[in-house]
Amino acid sequence: MSNKVLSLSISLEFRPVIEKVSMIVHKISGNKYGDKQSFMIESRIKKRMLELGIQDPDDYLEYIEGNESELNNLVSLMTTHHTFFFREFAHFELLKAMLPQVVAAAKARGENTLQIWSSACSRGHEVYSLAMFMEYFLPTIDSSMKYAILGTDIDSESVRIAANGVYHHNELKEIPMNFLGNHWAKGTGDIALFSKIKKTIRSKCEFKIGNLLKIKDSVGNQKFDIVFCRNVFIYFEPFQIEVIAKELLNTMHPNGIFFSGMSESLMGYKLNVTSVGPSVYINSGVKPTQTQTHNIEAIERSTHKSKRVLTVLCVDDSPSIITMLKKILSIESGFEVVATASNGLEAAKKLQEHKIDLMTLDIHMPEMDGISYLKKNFNRSHPPVVMVSYAAREDSDVAIQALTLGASDYVEKPTLMSFEDRGDEIRNKLRALAGLSIVPHKISSMDRDFQKKIIIENTDDKLRLVVATLADFSKIINFFSEANGTQPATVILLEGYGEILEAIVDENRYKFKQEVIYCENSIIELKSNSIYFADARKVMSTLKKSHVDKKTSILCYGIMSRWISLEVSSWKASHILLEDYGVSENIRHPLYSRAHDIAPATSFYYISTMFLGKK
Repeated sequence: MSNKVLSLSISLEFRPVIEKVSMIVHKISGNKYGDKQSFMIESRIKKRMLELGIQDPDDYLEYIEGNESELNNLVSLMTTHHTFFFREFAHFELLKAMLPQVVAAAKARGENTLQIWSSACSRGHEVYSLAMFMEYFLPTIDSSMKYAILGTDIDSESVRIAANGVYHHNELKEIPMNFLGNHWAKGTGDIALFSKIKKTIRSKCEFKIGNLLKIKDSVGNQKFDIVFCRNVFIYFEPFQIEVIAKELLNTMHPNGIFFSGMSESLMGYKLNVTSVGPSVYINSGVKPTQTQTHNIEAIERSTHKSKRVLTVLCVDDSPSIITMLKKILSIESGFEVVATASNGLEAAKKLQEHKIDLMTLDIHMPEMDGISYLKKNFNRSHPPVVMVSYAAREDSDVAIQALTLGASDYVEKPTLMSFEDRGDEIRNKLRALAGLSIVPHKISSMDRDFQKKIIIENTDDKLRLVVATLADFSKIINFFSEANGTQPATVILLEGYGEILEAIVDENRYKFKQEVIYCENSIIELKSNSIYFADARKVMSTLKKSHVDKKTSILCYGIMSRWISLEVSSWKASHILLEDYGVSENIRHPLYSRAHDIAPATSFYYISTMFLGKK
């Protein structure tokens, strides 16, 4: 999916609000946005409008003008937050390659504890990433070696948050599962959606306020084996960078390793360092050992400096998701999607035809879904599998089952609205599994603590609205075959079939588990666990008048007329879901600008249930 395609997909009616929001955020924060960010801005504005119950972009513009407090919300919404666990994962790969030499040097000095410093630790993500990394790999090198991590930051509030070690569940889900382990404890009561780092790791981490312009005040004469100072030099002038880098390097042991941000090269400054990887440095007087050099070359082959890339089989029945995965897993990022499949049967064949290092696997697919595929095909010789699914990771019915059956990690599917936000997570989780002799797939304690069933409550106050044609009838039947438990009323609207519609409904009534009702001229009363078929033009007015205020999941199969598109777009408290036909086709849909998600029909039931079941 090229930037050109993305820019073309921006709806004209959203351009004024995109330009207005961009101007406001730039004025307040200094962040400047161009055409490349338009798709991201539109998707985040849509999300905010959904939260506020606003349907029309012009209405949101008026809301901005009349609510000064919304300006701060906009800055928070539009500013990209780069702090996350295992950011710039290539550095952790390089650290893994160089760790044996660091351990050997420490033992040669007679020490049994590696000293690590995260000198711009922000809210603690980097510190705890390093700690989880050490917990996983350090015992495989020397079980007697310990570690201690110091995290410093100039922002006292960030240091407080880091020291507290409490993070939202959604942040922790981005951590590769082999590092996640059992290091987090689920909160209760008001913090039930958060988890806290356990004392077994927290006791090895120290946090305090520190200014990079006054390094001596932060660490005194302490020496470190590993120093991280990433993604902070962009805020300093070149002369300051040189001074700070020299002082940071002076805090290292002779065999220490220094990491700066991927886009913050120190080459060109007057520093006595040698580059051993992307923004990774050692003192010039120290030469890498033969083993270390071999390890570094292996890592470079899997990052950016060689044609050797990790081959991936992507299994998904969404053409748009396949397009996104190909973009995320590009050769430039060290991957190559060498094959794709739209279901488990095709995947099994492609696995035999290609050399595959890694696999991404969807759950909801036709013919053979992801769960059935794992049951039939997964074994110890199978490439590592990362699930990429619309199903929430907490879902005990499908997500936890996939992990139990052998999947090594899990990513909640990058929809068209969250595409940019999921790329790093997918790449990091695949890289974390690459090359491991034994791929772990034990379910973490955090996943077990958070697992739940998705249930729709108060069904009388909710509604499903299906807009389709007769060509979609088999898809609708499949949709209802998945339904279990008490379901909201469902109204299925078809256009232009007149008297024939009643006969078609009667002929297919036996295919549905729920009660099926044909409505001739109006729909006023609705009851749960019932399916209502009707001609859209005959019933839409009474349906909207009686039920438009209900929380409504609107499922749109195929392409529909302009008239019904306008009727659907004005429905309040709704979540509009379009069937996925690929990027170029999707953007032509008359409801594209109103849609909250686009997915294959096989995922409609799950996404609809998630929306209606959300409290």
